[in-house]
Amino acid sequence: MNDIRHAQALITWHRDPGKFSRNEWIRDIVVDYGEIIDGIMQGDTWTVLVRITSQVEGTWDTYADVAFIVDAAPWHLWVPGYSFNLWAGKDVATVHIL
Repeated sequence: MNDIRHAQALITWHRDPGKFSRNEWIRDIVVDYGEIIDGIMQGDTWTVLVRITSQVEGTWDTYADVAFIVDAAPWHLWVPGYSFNLWAGKDVATVHIL
């Protein structure tokens, strides 16, 4: 997986990310592009890989590489300054593309 296309990001975690290994791709996280209507998600959901590269001292924030697992995903949105939430059963973090 070293040849995967990715973007660099700052991630603000809502829970302690200490259980995740550094420099290994985390695979169980998604991003929803849509909205909830009548309790049902309307829109696209994409799996996002996250590879933590370092931690911001004194915080739960980390620097990381993020990547979609398919080329058809909305890569065009990932420009510097773009933010989105990661979901793994509930919102777990906010990603800020660098």
